[in-house]
Amino acid sequence: MKIIAHRGYRAKYTENTMTAFKKAVQYGADGIELDVHLSRDGEIVVFHDEQFKRMAGHPGFIHEMDYEAIRKIKLFSKTVRKESVPRLIEVLELLRDTSLSLNIEIKAVTDGMLEQKLAQLLMNYDTSQTVISSFHPESILKMKQLAPDIETALLYTKYIDQPWLLKERYLFDAIHTDTNYTSREYAALIQSHGVPVRIYTVNKERDLQYWLESEVAAIITDEVETAVKLKKEK
Repeated sequence: MKIIAHRGYRAKYTENTMTAFKKAVQYGADGIELDVHLSRDGEIVVFHDEQFKRMAGHPGFIHEMDYEAIRKIKLFSKTVRKESVPRLIEVLELLRDTSLSLNIEIKAVTDGMLEQKLAQLLMNYDTSQTVISSFHPESILKMKQLAPDIETALLYTKYIDQPWLLKERYLFDAIHTDTNYTSREYAALIQSHGVPVRIYTVNKERDLQYWLESEVAAIITDEVETAVKLKKEK
C-alpha cells in the first residue's frame, strides 16, 4: 500500500508547490498527487483552482494568463518563504531518477487540448509509475486514447453503485474515491472486479489506521509524516 502526498505535503507546506513536493519526498511518501491546468500559452501548470483568488488573492484565471505572468504571482504561504506556481515539467524532473509514483489530476476542461499536451510531454519520461486521474470521465477516455500505456483513474466523491461497470465505457484502470463515502468492504468489492482503489483524502489518525488495515492500493493524504509513521508500525 502506497502513501501518496495530496498536493504534496499539504498539511505543513503550501499545496502544489515545489517545496511541498520536495518535503513529501523527504518525509517518506511513496508518491505525489497534484493538479494541472493549461495556461493561455500552452504550459501545463500545477495548481488546484482555476483562478488564484483563494491561494494568492489575485483575480486572474489560469487559462487567461501566460505562464510568465503566472510565475510572478506569489502564493499565500504556510512558511516564511513565498511560493510560485510550478509547471508540471519541474515536478517530472524532480521525480525523474526516483521510484516514486505520480498522480496527475486533470482539473481543467479544455476540449482535449490539455490531454494532448500532457500526452506529448509524458512521452519524454518513464510513465510506469504515473497515474492520470480526473473527475471528468471524458478526460480519462481521451488520455487512454492518446497514451494507452499510461494508467488512468476515475475520480469521484459521494457514492457510485457498481462503478466497475463504467470501465468499459471510459477505459479507466483504477478508481480514486472519497474516504467519507467508502468502506473497506466496498473498496474490497470494487477491487474484486480487477479495479485498484485509492482512497482520498485521509487525514485523521483513526481514518489512517482504518485504511491501513485494508487492501486498498494507496492512501492519499495531507498528513505525510503521520501516515508514513503509522504505516511503518503495521
